[in-house]
Amino acid sequence: MKPFDKMRTFYAEKGGEKMDNSGNVKLLPEYRQDGGNFRFLTLNEWLKFLDVVDNFRHKIIMRLLYESGCRIGEFVQIQLKHLDFINSSIFFPADNTKTNYSRTSYVPVELMNDVKTLLRQEGRMAKRSEKIYKPDDFLILSNDYRTRHISANRLRQIFQKYIIKAGLDREYGHDKLGRRLRKFTVHSLRHSHIMHYLHVHKLAVPIVQRQVGHRTLQATMSYCQPNDEMVREAYGGVR
Repeated sequence: MKPFDKMRTFYAEKGGEKMDNSGNVKLLPEYRQDGGNFRFLTLNEWLKFLDVVDNFRHKIIMRLLYESGCRIGEFVQIQLKHLDFINSSIFFPADNTKTNYSRTSYVPVELMNDVKTLLRQEGRMAKRSEKIYKPDDFLILSNDYRTRHISANRLRQIFQKYIIKAGLDREYGHDKLGRRLRKFTVHSLRHSHIMHYLHVHKLAVPIVQRQVGHRTLQATMSYCQPNDEMVREAYGGVR
């Protein structure tokens, strides 16, 4: 089984779901919020998106954004010293978070292994140990000497490139200047993480709250609003 096939199976099995003959994950009930405030990718759309990301560095960036559930401003400020390879986690200092509270977020071990592979390819980690040569360096570097880290705008460009490539680019209107408003933005990865881990993987709300850094439980609970299909399926299962 190829690495990406294993990853697809991982996401499916974590949700207690099965793959159909076309390789899609069967999701029951459908949890998309039609017309809701949260614009997120369904699990199948997320897998379709990942499938077209053919750049190793870009795939790591997109997966870290999704798996950590962090905000864009938090991601660009991740330094190598914030990575815990033993526990497969990322530390977000209070000064770097929107809520001014520090937190630790966890990512899959195999994703953290890919991060180590990338750092070794870039000559920033020892080949036979987990020694980091410059712990204060940012995880994702930029050629911009003013920030030294990748910009939020560059993350948006990378995301948009693959959303279009995956055939998932959608518009829902225009702003006052006539610019197109896109359904999916790079921030949709954070929304997708929360929706998937609440509705597909069935994690407890306080656990997801800690992972993504919501200051209040109510903020995470706002992702739990059921639609008609979810209510129908829930009642159908007990009657």
